[in-house]
Amino acid sequence: MSLVNELLYPRPMAIAKITREGLVSIAVLVAILWGCILGERILTRRTSLETYRVMRQIRYLKFKRHIEPASRPFPAPPPTPSLGTVVG
Repeated sequence: MSLVNELLYPRPMAIAKITREGLVSIAVLVAILWGCILGERILTRRTSLETYRVMRQIRYLKFKRHIEPASRPFPAPPPTPSLGTVVG
């Protein structure tokens, strides 16, 4: 009777089977992919914070440059009269 059932109602045949090794490799690759995604987010956050810090420092240095003007140079002393060549 079971042979008749098999012939009348065949079980669907699997097109592809995934082995345990295949599942493990998929899990490892997915973990590596998530690690890359999280690493990229951390790196992006650090670079944006560093960019903000550098821009703030540049703004501070420009502001500091405008606030502290250079002092005027002292006038040069008047030239002393020359006595000519002295041989001695």
